[in-house]
Amino acid sequence: MRTNRIAPIAGLVLAASMATACASKRVVERPVGPPPNAEVAAPLVVDQFLRAANSNDLDTMARLFGNRNGPVANDENRQELDRRLFAIASVLRHDSYTIKGSQIVPGRRNEATQINVLMKFGTQEIAVPWVLVYSKNGNWLVESIDLEKITSRR
Repeated sequence: MRTNRIAPIAGLVLAASMATACASKRVVERPVGPPPNAEVAAPLVVDQFLRAANSNDLDTMARLFGNRNGPVANDENRQELDRRLFAIASVLRHDSYTIKGSQIVPGRRNEATQINVLMKFGTQEIAVPWVLVYSKNGNWLVESIDLEKITSRR
């Protein structure tokens, strides 16, 4: 007879746990990382940055250059920022370029990608790696450009 008392109680416990499971909202956190369209969006940022560099559009360069926390346009002294961006633009001034592909950045797979850019300066072609980071704001930003690849060959 004891089993008869347990069966209704077990049924109530099971029903209560099922109701709780159905009523509770389960939050699954996904790692913040680049969206699936990274292979298209990141090279577009390189294109915009190179166009801005060729035309000395320092405001656009400032919006596209930064780190995980956001663009440098938000952080730095404007006068110093303009000097730095002007120097970068003068090194990057090019005749044409071709995106040669992308690859992961070891240890930063969910936040950064390396874009390999073949840049043409007159008759000289130079392969230049760019690192782009996916910012907390949800935008790709140029984080670093291996300018030494360019300056060491000029």
